[in-house]
Amino acid sequence: MKKVLIVLASLFVLTGCGVLDLLEEQEPAEGRELVTIERVVDGDTVIVHLEDGTRERVRLLLIDTPESVKPDTEVQPFGEEASDFAKEFMQEGETVELERGNPERDDYDRLLAYIWVDGENVNQLLVEEGYARVAFVYEPNTKYLSELEETQEEAKENEENIWSIPGYAESRFYEY
Repeated sequence: MKKVLIVLASLFVLTGCGVLDLLEEQEPAEGRELVTIERVVDGDTVIVHLEDGTRERVRLLLIDTPESVKPDTEVQPFGEEASDFAKEFMQEGETVELERGNPERDDYDRLLAYIWVDGENVNQLLVEEGYARVAFVYEPNTKYLSELEETQEEAKENEENIWSIPGYAESRFYEY
């Protein structure tokens, strides 16, 4: 037992800075909270567990992705790709940062939020890659609207994914 403690103490001394850095990384940025990803439902909806253990369905603010799992709706172009991209960034069991909207809930009682992974806004990444369009803009939930709109313009210019089909994103994904 004594040898184990000596080895652990040595490892702590050798990696002390790294351990402290790891602990600091678990502190959320101001206005955010840590949540654990249960699963990604589709490109713009995820289920998380809050720190108190509460399970919440989260709708990503200010974006809309093509449907991939909506009942009685065909899978829309780029719907599966949007979902896969979201799953890549929000992996099951991963701890991420969640920034709640104001108001916090939509008409379906989903928690409205931005999700941050390693300091990156997942909502914005989906727009940047052309898997989401800016949508459902309701005051006062517009904190990152200008950044998202700028990102969307770049995705449009580059004809990224949903923007590669003329008129598709503007149709709310229903005419294709």
